[in-house]
Amino acid sequence: MEKIDSYKGFEITVKLESVRAVSSEFTFGAPVGYIAVVSVCAADPKRPIGVPIRLVTEENRAFGTEDDAFTAGFGAAQRAIDDRTGS
Repeated sequence: MEKIDSYKGFEITVKLESVRAVSSEFTFGAPVGYIAVVSVCAADPKRPIGVPIRLVTEENRAFGTEDDAFTAGFGAAQRAIDDRTGS
């Protein structure tokens, strides 16, 4: 799953990677969480700003819901943009 939004002239892309449990039989079960992969691009002309980052919770665990992962991803990107633009 992927969401794209704009913020202060930048384009933020957050993609989610599912984390799945592995059973004792080495089969993959249902998703147990999500990792947010965040990319920021200048909107005009479109070019990457830095490299994509992978985010997990402060406890170094996958996010429990898609909403939590998207919210954290967009928040981190907005803070990085604010730091870059000085606002």
